[in-house]
Formats: sequence, C-alpha cells, structure tokens
Amino acid sequence: MQKRNKNMRSQLFKVGFFFLTIGILVFISTPLVKLRDEVFEEMRLAIFQLNINKNNKNNTTINNVNTENLEVTAENNEEAKKNDKKANYSYIGELSIPKIKLRRGFVSKESKYNNIQYNVAIANEADYPDVDRGNFILMAHSGNAYISFFDKLYKLEIGDEASVSYNANTYNYRLTNIYNQAKIGTVSIYRNQSKKALTLITCTNNDDYNQTIYIFEEI
Repeated sequence: MQKRNKNMRSQLFKVGFFFLTIGILVFISTPLVKLRDEVFEEMRLAIFQLNINKNNKNNTTINNVNTENLEVTAENNEEAKKNDKKANYSYIGELSIPKIKLRRGFVSKESKYNNIQYNVAIANEADYPDVDRGNFILMAHSGNAYISFFDKLYKLEIGDEASVSYNANTYNYRLTNIYNQAKIGTVSIYRNQSKKALTLITCTNNDDYNQTIYIFEEI
C-alpha cells in the first residue's frame, strides 16, 4: 500500500513537473518570438533603406512635396462630381498608362482646377515635361471615390510604361522605382538627376498611414 502511494506521488510529481516546464517555456517563448519578429522587421527596414540609398547614391532628393490634400472626404467627392459636369477644363496635356487603361488630362499650374479635388494635379514643385532633366510630378486620389484617378496605380510593376502628351509632343517613360512613405504632409522624391522623370504620388492601396511614390524615367 505504501509502495503504491509512493509510486502515485512520483507519477503526479512527474506530470506536475512536465506541465510546469511547458508553462515556463510558453511564458518565455512569447516575448522571445516578439523580440525575434521585431529584430526581423528592423532588418527588413534596414535592407529596404539600404536599397534606396544604393539606388540613389548619385541621385537627388526633392523634399517637401506637399501632399496634405490627398485624403478624400464625402464633401469634396460630391463637389467634384458637380463641378466636373459644369467645368470647362482647358487641358494642356494628358497622362496615359496603357496597362491600367488610364487616360486623364491635366491643367496648367496656374488654373484653379489644378487641384486633386478636381483633377490629376501638377505639384507646385514640378517641372513641366519639356524641361531638360526635369521632374514632372503628378498627384491624385486613390480608392473608390469619383475623383480617385490613381485608384489602379497599385497594379503597376517595375518596367511598366507611361506617356505624357504636352505642347504637341509625347514623352515616354518607364517605371523604375516604387516606394512608400508615411503620411506626414510631405514626401521625399528619390530619382536619377541625370534623366528626365515622371513622378506619380497617391495614397497607398488599403493603407491609411502611407503614400506611394512611383518614379518613371524617360525612355
């Protein structure tokens, strides 16, 4: 009888020790997994930034491109619908991206309709397409709104082509870089300063916190 009780206590001790060990491992592994994920994320971010720096080692950075108005509200969406029907836009050129079947005109910088609440808008910091080594910067909404002219940009891949018609000339470009930046009211543009560029800026697809920048170089 005593021997049987002793064996039972021994077995209970072993089972208890087993579950205690499992509990300790689970308790320890949770922060370890979190730490591992954080380290991996930092590594991915570092590699991402390294690639940007490598790709733009001899490039220029244009800071403070204003993107404060990229958000769509119900009010400005409805206003755009009404104004688009009655406005007589005097387009000075057209952006075309065959892959996503995008064709949209743009007005001059001086026009009151050079605004993403109405059109694909030219950034104040942009050069026109005929400027040697210039950067033609266009911005528009994405999403499902009436004025979301850049709603399908997220489908683009490196190597896809775009063209801009301006002053009776057509300028052809190829997509060379895509990257995201946080929505802080401005974006930095990384491009090869020895080439003429087309830059498109819009909100990142299915992301409320970032914007996506598409860099094209003239072919």
